[in-house]
Amino acid sequence: MTLRASLRDSATKQLLAPKAFYFFWFTALGSFMPFITLHYRNIGLDLAQIGVLLALGGILQFVSPAWGLLADALRLRRLLLPVAVTGAVVPAVLLGVMTDFWAIFALVVTMGLFFAPVGPLADSATLAALGNAREHYGSQRVWGAVGWGIGTVVVGWVVQHLGLGVIFWVYPLAGALAALAALTMPRAELVTVNVAQAARRLLRDRRWAQFLGSAMLIGWGAALVHGFFSLYMEDLGAGGAQIGLAHTIASLSELPVMALSAFALRRWGARRLMMTAGFVYAIRMLLYLAASSPEWALFIQLLHGLCFASLWTAGVVEAQRLAPPGLEATAQSLFGMATFGVAVALANAVGGVIYRDYGYGALFATAALIAALGAIGLAHGKEE
Repeated sequence: MTLRASLRDSATKQLLAPKAFYFFWFTALGSFMPFITLHYRNIGLDLAQIGVLLALGGILQFVSPAWGLLADALRLRRLLLPVAVTGAVVPAVLLGVMTDFWAIFALVVTMGLFFAPVGPLADSATLAALGNAREHYGSQRVWGAVGWGIGTVVVGWVVQHLGLGVIFWVYPLAGALAALAALTMPRAELVTVNVAQAARRLLRDRRWAQFLGSAMLIGWGAALVHGFFSLYMEDLGAGGAQIGLAHTIASLSELPVMALSAFALRRWGARRLMMTAGFVYAIRMLLYLAASSPEWALFIQLLHGLCFASLWTAGVVEAQRLAPPGLEATAQSLFGMATFGVAVALANAVGGVIYRDYGYGALFATAALIAALGAIGLAHGKEE
């Protein structure tokens, strides 16, 4: 075996751990996230209370940069990831037997505190393993789409036949496998850096303000729909199997986008890819507004790949590009906080009230407008 072939084989083995992590972690999420709002409704919570619980996930993303700074400053990225995953899934076992709103609130807070840094820590470790080939991030992250699809379709079918209680066991079990995969994630190269100085440099960079603001708006529009999509499908007359199928279709639509993301990033750049995501999100939401049956909604789900996969893949790569050396986990945490923190908190805090008082038509129209504004914000920036 030549030296070049040996290095290529070593790099391939090194990237097996990120693939396994994304697969199991998103299998866990796919078995839980699409169905938890249905559980909340079944135990008697109203839409405003459900909105508060969904908003907690976004609010608690504000702790993510603290986790990122800790990981960067102490070089604990690989150690903190399995700890965070474990803390995010174990409380779910208790969540399934609680009916009191405030008890559920406390458990969701606990889960959210640990859930917040999982994505940024995993993405930072994966990008570190890729080195200068960061445009191939999508080739690793695509396994998350595969896992999400498997989780939603299998658990959707099981929920239809056995009830929603199954999600509180599948989620922790799949999460445990993700934690094991996280233990084998590649070590990042150690970079000596003045964390305080690098943080000041990052926060003073005007490119970050524009990037994070636009990402937040697109994420806000998207979250208005994603948080209440299962309830919307149920109101259209869909059952558990159709709801699971809708999320599976969405996951499958991510596969070609992520598979071609390296080409798209080289050809058009991360900023243009994020703009595309924002505008397609707006179109998708307007189509939901006009849908008259679950079957139409299933067809519209095919646009999910151009929306979420483009936004996330391009955003992660752009955050890594803008990050000062040695502050990569913090940069990913800031992107995650803007897109799934501030955005989700704002969206779900008001989304339940909009849905309850004005219906899903008003929800989708608001979401479309906000996502389009985020895309327009990116149009005024420069791609380097």
